[in-house]
Parts: sequence; structure tokens; C-alpha cells
Amino acid sequence: MDFSLVKKLMLTSRLHRQIINRVGLMVVLLAVLVIAGCISFMNWLYHKADNDEISAELTKVQLILQNEREGLGRAVRDYAVWNDAYDYIQLPQRKFESDNFTQQSLNVMQIDFVAIMTQPQHFFFSSALDPHNPNTQATPAINSPSLLSLLSQLPEWHAAGDGKPHTYITIHEGRALFLAVSGIFDSAQAKPQRGWMVFGRYMDDDDLKRLQQLAKIQLALSATMPTTKVASGFFHSTQTAQTRLAGWMVPTIWLQVSKEIDWQPRYIVMGAFALGLLLVLCVASWTLQYLLNKLVINRIETFADLAWRRSQGERVYWPVEGDNELDLLARTFNGLMDEVQTAQQNLQTLSVTDALTALGNRRGLEQEIELMIQASQPQADMSMLLMDLDGFKLINDSLGHAAGDLLLREVALRMRQVMRRQDQLFRMGGDEFTVLMPNTNVEQAARMAERLRQQLVEAIHFGPHLLNVSASIGIAQWDGESDGMELMRQADLAMYEAKRQGKSCISLYEKGMSGVASEQMQLEQALRQAIQKEEIEPYFQPVLDTQTGQVLAVEMLARWQWEDHFVQPADFIRLAEDLGLIQQLSAQLLDKGLKALTKFRQNVPNLKLQVNISPMQFSDRQLASSLLEQVSAHGLPCSALAIELTESAMLLYPEQVGQTMRQFVTAGVSLHLDDFGTGYSSLARLRDLPFDTVKLDRSFIVMMSEGDMSLPRVVFDMASSMNMSLIAEGVENQVEFERLKQIGYRQMQGFMFAVPMAEEALQHWLVAHQQQE
Repeated sequence: MDFSLVKKLMLTSRLHRQIINRVGLMVVLLAVLVIAGCISFMNWLYHKADNDEISAELTKVQLILQNEREGLGRAVRDYAVWNDAYDYIQLPQRKFESDNFTQQSLNVMQIDFVAIMTQPQHFFFSSALDPHNPNTQATPAINSPSLLSLLSQLPEWHAAGDGKPHTYITIHEGRALFLAVSGIFDSAQAKPQRGWMVFGRYMDDDDLKRLQQLAKIQLALSATMPTTKVASGFFHSTQTAQTRLAGWMVPTIWLQVSKEIDWQPRYIVMGAFALGLLLVLCVASWTLQYLLNKLVINRIETFADLAWRRSQGERVYWPVEGDNELDLLARTFNGLMDEVQTAQQNLQTLSVTDALTALGNRRGLEQEIELMIQASQPQADMSMLLMDLDGFKLINDSLGHAAGDLLLREVALRMRQVMRRQDQLFRMGGDEFTVLMPNTNVEQAARMAERLRQQLVEAIHFGPHLLNVSASIGIAQWDGESDGMELMRQADLAMYEAKRQGKSCISLYEKGMSGVASEQMQLEQALRQAIQKEEIEPYFQPVLDTQTGQVLAVEMLARWQWEDHFVQPADFIRLAEDLGLIQQLSAQLLDKGLKALTKFRQNVPNLKLQVNISPMQFSDRQLASSLLEQVSAHGLPCSALAIELTESAMLLYPEQVGQTMRQFVTAGVSLHLDDFGTGYSSLARLRDLPFDTVKLDRSFIVMMSEGDMSLPRVVFDMASSMNMSLIAEGVENQVEFERLKQIGYRQMQGFMFAVPMAEEALQHWLVAHQQQE
């Protein structure tokens, strides 16, 4: 059984389940939210409609009651504004009473009693009818004290002389009572008012039933504020509303209307709506699932199958069926397949190719070595050259990466010009190149190394600059047993030995070089720690005027004691340059030297400090400003400092050196050309640079001991003609001293006068020297 196919199908079906489950969950949630929202909205509409309806019914009842009041008011006015009623007050007649206010008349007018008053609390006439027994006859007077008290107050409320009826409603003995009062006037209302006429009507159950039939709603009148509690059940509820009949008599009358609501048909409607909506959503979700399966999931499963086949190494293309997004994805994937194949081929090439020089890189070298070793016989000859450029870092730091890149490409071109067709050239990175030479013995490899070294003698043009580099080359011969990494390690050790011997050297690997490399690694680590801990100390050697015996200056020399012995300055200074630590080391030594100079000048006020500057430091355009800041920080004048430069610095950084030197001269710093005659400076170049002193190298002084005084004399004549001072360094015996003095040299330094000393020792020496003078 193909388990990988089963796994692939499980992955695609899992995607199908995930999509369907998530879509289904979204549909269910959407259905619940939509149905709940719609039912809530319908319920809100029902309640709003009920509230609007009960409010309308309440208004309708109020209008009916208003009509009842107005009808009662019109009736009382018809009888009160009447000549017969006006005359009746002047001359009472029983015939008026019997004609107008009999029981039959009261029934026709639908009133319960009539009262005529000439003054408040003075009843001229009254009649009453018990509403509970309509067959009783009208009594000649109202016999209810409470009613009489109520009616006696009406004239006080009724505005006199306006001729308009006023109506009131109140509660009397638990029953709602309508009252209408009007002033008694003649028909023309031309005569003054003679009293008041009051009509009264009780609103009992029959009247309420009549109003309920008219309004088609339940209602109640009460003297107390009704409760607003709404009775409700699952299928039925009671909706109520009440209002205060304001502006009428005391006590206040409250009107409440109620309506019974049957919710069962409403629930049926909402349920039917919910089921219909759910059915619509189910159909929509099924349709969505069907279309999703047909248009998306099935194609994605096809793409997954093709992707799985692609992971198995099969080159496949996705099918294109139309112009939708998936087809665009398929076209893009198919294009990417072609691009990936091309990119893989390019990456394979780039992974073994150096982008700058188009040579093979370190990985390409490792692959090629292994292929050669596998294809070679144990007795076959195969050599490797590892070449490192001397001075490349200085050029790269001073002139920039553009100059460094140009130099590397030019070196690669020159190397290919002398290589054989069978040889292969690689750039290991940085400024290291490797030549893999099959079928080549040691002698042939050494001759090839010499040709490569000679190819770099000629300077390389970079704009106005001439770039001069040399090469240190290590040679390793395959022993027939070692692997490629071991051969590379041996070539690296041989190259390191060539660099240790000096620039532009060639070295063949020997077995003892591993120990030297280990020692060098320890030396590097120790130097890093020594610089970090500022363990490298300055020593000072005096420069004397041999005619006056005066100490003119002291040259600062670096001394490092490691494992109970002093390391040669040339070794650790060059190592500091290679490690990129020379700037930090120089700053530390200058700070200590300036601090010591402040003490020395207490005994020798005009004493100068001569400081050697590494050529690599001139790659820093801020060199002059940083050194001058250090001098100023110690409270010393700039004239107390003398900078010593070698000719190599001028060759590597001609323009930068010139600019930095002018900054020093402007500030008042002396400039000394150190080790003159050992480099390649021309006299024209020396004339153009602002040196004020030339230091004669020790090698010329040794020549005088052998009887050759021509070169020291030539240097003296040249410096004198250019108005430059001269210092002879390395004077060790009387013979050398006498011959230099004979030529005309005055300023000298060397073991004959004083060895380099630490700060404290030189302090004592200066004191003793002054005492000898």
C-alpha cells in the first residue's frame, strides 16, 4: 500500500473538512444571528404597534369624555340662558319645575340631578335621581350632604357673568360624576346674572360599558393613580395606559385603558418567518458548498496532488481552465516552475562562483579538489598555490571599495594570463586567491608562483592613483592520502609562513609549520588582550645635539613584554596592523607618551616627542585632528610633537598623506622622514612634501664602518641644500660618531648615547645628563 498517497489524500480531505466545517459554522452562526435579529425586530415592531394602538385608544376615550362634557355643558346652557329660567328666579313657579325637571325630563336629558342656586351654598331648587333605581320619582331636594357641599363650591369656581358653561368631573362617593354649571341669564344676556344652574350625571357601569363598546377597549376611572403593571403570559398579555384628567376638580381623576393582546398568531407568524428564513439559508449554504467544492476545493486538491508530485522530484504543471483567480495562480505557478528551474541552475553556478571576479569561490574549490582527489591515483602529482595580497587592506581602507574591487579584478586577470590551461583559479574571499594545479610537482608549482609574483610588480592605475601590491604565496603538495581540506590547510600554513618572512615571499609547506601557526594564534590572542588591558608601554630614546650636548627630543618606541620576554616591535606592530588594532594601539601609546613628556619638560622645557605613525593610520582622514586633540588635552603646544613617517606611507597614500601632512605643518608639528634611503621615494617627491627633518637609516651608518662614506655624504648634501635638518639614528660606537661628525651631522641617537628607556629610567637619565653638562 502506498502510504505516501494515503497521507496526501488525508491532507487534501483535511483541507476539505476544515473549509466545510468553518463555512458551516459561519452559516450556522449567521443563521442564528439573522433569525434572532429578525425575531427581535418583529417583536419590537409588535410592541411598538401595541403601544401606538393603546395610546390611540386612550386619546379616543379622552375625546369621548370630552364630547360627553361638552354635551352636558350645552344642555345646562340651554336651560340657564333662557327667559323662563331667568323669570323663574324672580318669581318661582312650580309649573316651570314640573314642565322641565320631572323624572321623565331628566331621563331624556340623561342627567341625574339639577340644582339652581342664587348664592353659593344657597339652593333655590334641587332634584335628585338615584341612578341605581331609575323608577323612583324626582325628589324635591338633594338630600346628600356631601353632594350639597360639593355643589355649593361650584359658584366659586364658575366665572360670573361670562354666560359660558363650565364642566367638571370628580369622584363622589366612589362614583365618577360629571358636573356642568352655567350662569342664569335672559335669552339675550342683556340683564345681569341671577344665579347658577347645575346639571349632574353619574358615570356608572352601564356608562363605562357604553364607552368600552364605543372605544372597543377596557377603561376605568379612579381617584387614585392606577398601577402600571402589565400582566403577561406566554400566549396572552395585557397592555395598559393611563393619563391624568388635569384641570378638573379635586380629587384628581385618572383614566386607565387596557387591551388584551393574543400573542399566539404572532408567534405563529414569527415561527413561520424563522423557518422560511432558515430554509433559505440552508439552500444558500448548500449551494455555496456545492460551488465551493466544484470551483475551489476540487481544484485545490488537484493542485495539492501536483504539489506532492513536485515534492517527489517530478516536474509538473498546473492545469489552466479559464481566467479566474485560480487560473491566474496556476499560470503564475507554472511560470515560477520555469523560473525556479532557471534559478536553481543559476544558484548552482553562483554557489561556486565569485561574483566580483567571476572565478570559482571557496565552495567551488572544495568541490573541485574532492573531484580531483577521487579521480587521481595516489602517486599522481597535484599542487595548490594560496596567494594573499600584501597591502590590500590599506588600499581598500584609504581609497574605498571601488579601488579594492578594481585591484582584485586586475589581479585575477593578470594571474590568468600566466596560468596554464589545466590550472584552475579561485578567489577564496577578501584578497586571497588559490590556484589548483593538477599534474604539477613542487618545482613546477614554485616556478608558477614566481611568475604570479612577478605579474604584480607593475602598478595598477586607479584614476590618478597608482596601486602597488605584492603577494605572499604558499605552496602545498598533495601527498596522495590527505583530503581536500587538509591540502587547503597546508597551503594556508605555507602562505602564512611566507607573510611572516616579509612581503612578496614564497614558501613551501613543511610539517613543522603547524606549530608555528599555533604559536602565532596564541600571539594574536595575547596581543588583543594586551591592547585591551593597555599593557604595551612606551620606551624613550634621546636625540642629542652632539656639539652642545643638549637633549633635543626623545623618540617614543613601543615595548611589549609577553611570557617573560619582549616581543620584537616589528612583529607585533605588523600583527596589530593585520588585525586592524593599530589605531587603538597608537592612541594608547600617544596618550602615555604625552603624559610622560609633560614630566620630562619640567627638566628640559623645549623637549620634543617623536612619534612613529603607521602607514595604515593614514587611511583615517581624521588622523591629524585626533592627534592634535590629544596633544591639546595634555596642555602641550603642538610644536612639542614630531611625526615620523616612512617612505612606504607616501607610496600607499600619496594624496591622503600630503593632505594630513599639511594639517600637521599648519598646526606647528614637525615632520620627519624616517628610514630615508630604504624605500623608493624620489627626490622630486621629497621636495614636494613639507618635511623639515630627514633621519639617516642605520644601514647607511654601517656602510661607513666598512669605509664607504659616499651615501651618508650625499644625503647630508641633499638635506642641506633643501634646508632640512638631519638626524643620524643607530649610532653605536666612536668610529661611527667621528665619521658622522666629520661629514657634518650634529643630531644623533643610538646606543652610544642612551638605550631606549622606560619613563622613570629616562627621568633619572635626564637629571644625570643635565648634571654632567
